[in-house]
Parts: sequence; structure tokens; C-alpha cells
Amino acid sequence: MKTKRLFIEGTQDQSNGTLRQGFHKLLIQELKGRMPKIVMGNGKTQAIRKFKKNKLSDFSYLLIDLDNVESEKGTELLKYKVSTKEDAIFFMIQEMEAWFLSQPHILDDFYKVSISSKLTKRNPKEIADPVAVLQKATKNTRKGKYHKVKHGTALLELLDAKKLKKSFSEFEKLIDKLSND
Repeated sequence: MKTKRLFIEGTQDQSNGTLRQGFHKLLIQELKGRMPKIVMGNGKTQAIRKFKKNKLSDFSYLLIDLDNVESEKGTELLKYKVSTKEDAIFFMIQEMEAWFLSQPHILDDFYKVSISSKLTKRNPKEIADPVAVLQKATKNTRKGKYHKVKHGTALLELLDAKKLKKSFSEFEKLIDKLSND
């Protein structure tokens, strides 16, 4: 049986925790016994390059930030010359931080203050810069302003994968693909 590989945009640096571990704890909620090997690709371009170079292309998948509205997925696929692999590429829309905004109670739990009361009730997929929203909402907390790796790793581990599937069709498609291939 061939090993599935999931290439994910995100740092390999472990000085502030490991995003790989955070993604593993999130995905295992839905993929027990079917977990892919997670390969962190640093930035988006590096993750795409690793995905393209991978020799197990039929069992390789890519998870990257879209950094744009959902309707721009096709444009992004063309830009990075991966449109022929569309069924193996999944986007965090806009970016991973939108996932956190979709489950604001985890922010309250993590930061030990009511972050959710500072957030607008907009659909997280429609927020152009989720990182800026999180940084503004958390700037006066004991843990300090939101940091993508330092806080992102812990927040990934707190997400409810079932709720995430309901809120983000791309995440649901990723789970379905990894479960069935």
C-alpha cells in the first residue's frame, strides 16, 4: 500500500511549537487509521514545489492558504501551474486563521479572556485578513498578540474537525479525499 502524503504550507521551524503536530492532532479526529504523512513545506511556494516534485503523485495532496476569496481557487491553481492536479489540492480560505475565527470559543479558552466578544459576526471566509483580526483582538492578552506558529499550533489542536467540515467545504473535501483514496 502506498503512503499518502499531505504537503502543507507552514514552517518546519520548531522553536515555537510544531505546526505539523497541530495539523496531525486536528486531522486525526477524522482520519484515525488513515493518516497521511504530513510534510510541512514552509511557505506556499515551497509547499507547492515539494508537492510537484513528489514521486507518489497519485497519493499526494496539498493544503495551502488561498489568501483570496473562495471564487479565486481556479486563478490560484493556474498561477502556480497545478490546475491538472485540482482534485488533490485543498485551500484554507482565506487562511488557517479563518478556521480559528469560525470557532471563537477556542480563542476564549486559549487566551483565557473573551476574545469572541471582540469579533464581528461575519463569515470567517469573507474576512480578507484573518491574521490582522486575530492580532487586533489578542494584542492585550497575557499570551500576547496572536503569532502564527507560537499560537497557531495550539489553536489547531483545539479545533473541532466536525465543525470545521461544516464551515469549510474545502476542509470537508480534504477529509473525504484522504478517507477514501
